[in-house]
Amino acid sequence: MADGNTPQPNPDTPSSVGATRVLIADDDHVNRLILRAILAKEGYAVEVAEDGREAVARFTEWQPDLVLMDVMMPVLDGYEATREIKALAGDAFVPVIFLTALSDEAALARCVAVGGDDFLTKPYSRVILKAKIDALERVRRLHVTLRQQRDELAGHQRRLLQEHQVAEKVLAKIVHSGSLDASQIKYLLSPMAIFNGDMLLAARKPSGGLHVMLGDFTGHGLSAAIGTVPVADIFYGMTDKGFSIGDILATINDKLRVILPTDVFFAAVLLELDANHTKLTIWNGGIPDVAIRRVDGRVESLPSDHLPLGVIENEQLDRAVRVVEVEAGDRIVAFSDGFIEAHNPEGEMFGLERLVATLASEADPDSMFDGLLRTLGDFVGEGALGDDLSLVEITCDPAWAQARSSEAPRAFHPRAPMRWSISIELVPDTLRSVDPLPLVMHLLMDLQGLQEHREQLYAVLMELFSNALDHGLLGLDSALKQTPEGFVRYYELRKQRLAELDHGRVRISLDHEPDGKGGSLRFTVVDDGPGFDHSRVFAPLEENVSFFGRGIPLLKSICEHLEYTGSGNQVEAVYRWGNNEAGADSATHD
Repeated sequence: MADGNTPQPNPDTPSSVGATRVLIADDDHVNRLILRAILAKEGYAVEVAEDGREAVARFTEWQPDLVLMDVMMPVLDGYEATREIKALAGDAFVPVIFLTALSDEAALARCVAVGGDDFLTKPYSRVILKAKIDALERVRRLHVTLRQQRDELAGHQRRLLQEHQVAEKVLAKIVHSGSLDASQIKYLLSPMAIFNGDMLLAARKPSGGLHVMLGDFTGHGLSAAIGTVPVADIFYGMTDKGFSIGDILATINDKLRVILPTDVFFAAVLLELDANHTKLTIWNGGIPDVAIRRVDGRVESLPSDHLPLGVIENEQLDRAVRVVEVEAGDRIVAFSDGFIEAHNPEGEMFGLERLVATLASEADPDSMFDGLLRTLGDFVGEGALGDDLSLVEITCDPAWAQARSSEAPRAFHPRAPMRWSISIELVPDTLRSVDPLPLVMHLLMDLQGLQEHREQLYAVLMELFSNALDHGLLGLDSALKQTPEGFVRYYELRKQRLAELDHGRVRISLDHEPDGKGGSLRFTVVDDGPGFDHSRVFAPLEENVSFFGRGIPLLKSICEHLEYTGSGNQVEAVYRWGNNEAGADSATHD
């Protein structure tokens, strides 16, 4: 190889585009004169060397385009001189034509072995000499062109890689892990290219629940991954404000309809676990069946029942969700089509049935995720995956929400206590199309900046509003939730009665009074329905393991004051913040 300090032949020097430079190395003075005269007459630039060592030195200094090399020379023979010249040339193509009177096949083979490109036998023919030089010069110029194109491609590749690395870092910050690092979540994202057309997002709701979205854009690589930016931005922003998955998917669909080409869409499943991990809400548009591995080992499959996002207008988009009862220890498994469409070397597809059977056969639930990946790996073998592959497992664990609630709050800077009031009234059309809780919470955070109290305030607002709507206006009885069938029936009735609601309204009022370094926030929720029996006695919150009867005890554990009046149509709750911490330790309950 060439020494890094040795000047290298430069294909871009004037010699490569002007007269061809030829170096003649021959210890015979007459031969040198004859060859020089022939070449000079044909328009070549010529230099000469009397032995192999001088030939190497002249090559280094002059950087010729072609070398005529005698075999038998003193000091350094043509074989060794050629070997050194080829090493000095590096990856540049510098043809060497051996000048020889030898006819021995072994000697000629050695000429080729050390790097020779052609032979010229003595006595020299002017016509043949020119033909050989011209032929090798054409090859050399082609080699120069190829080197330039190679270098340009390498430069483009470097720039493209740098741009991909920057884009990957930007995307990673935007499409961050959110709550995917939670102990109850296991996941795998395996892209075919640098960029992933699959995406997996998880975020905690203000109420303590969990949102998870698994999505799959059409195609692979950057073109598929570019849509993840607005989707992640909408998902995290709206989840943080407390919006439902129906509102989130409608906003995503509206955005993707504007920015995506007509041949690109976004298959997605949105999952919502409530804070107690007793209720799973699912919307699935184009993602394979979501599987639930029950504590007793049964596996239930919940198929897709909607179109992917970005296909139809929001007016035609079906936001209907499926509500399923779950319990501690149940495991929810979602995956992209790349998982079940993986093929083995024989062309057989992994398939949904094999996946479900694997989930059901695993004796240890904690090993289920790794066992599924191991089964897929054994099935695929040495074959390559044909699509982006994603898998997520969520374990229902009510203790997770409780543990998160007990974490030390993040540092925050609330605004100085101010006196203010807000009120909002909702009629049937509004109740069917708008979730008021995120809007009210957004106003509350903007007005007073109570981020540290956000979960407690959201829980209060949600319970008060849900009681007014579900029990006050819709007349639903939470006792329906005593059985799995009743649990599903409750939400079916809620959807039906809300669709049929033609009168009634709910008014939500918030009044804030400064109190020293804190304040007192008064919630008043009024509905004009028949009301409900708010005086029913339920088990204490810590003893209630059923799916109903937890709302009012929860409110009493959070609020300083809670009072229902009349038939339950009006409720007033007071929450204190600041020096007087809200909660069960300092509250006085009615």
